[in-house]
Amino acid sequence: LRAGVPGTLGELSSKPHPWLYTEIARVGLGIPFEQRGRVIGVEDSGAGVCAIRLAGFAPLGLAGGTIDASGTRALCSQYFTRFQDLFNYLTQD
Repeated sequence: LRAGVPGTLGELSSKPHPWLYTEIARVGLGIPFEQRGRVIGVEDSGAGVCAIRLAGFAPLGLAGGTIDASGTRALCSQYFTRFQDLFNYLTQD
């Protein structure tokens, strides 16, 4: 990776392993592995979206990172171009 150049799926090696997301949910938040389908993750990078998906969670994508450039937008459960839209989605009744 170089400054000013978008990352790709190849940056996965530098991202946290999907198990890290799973362990944070299980140990840190007390969510059993069997209930991982109730967890979301918010990311702006393609590698992060992949890691969240591999952990068994629903990735919510946020514009401004490498999601579009890496071709991982289709892996997002939802995609938002503005943080306010993401916030509204999470706080709706």
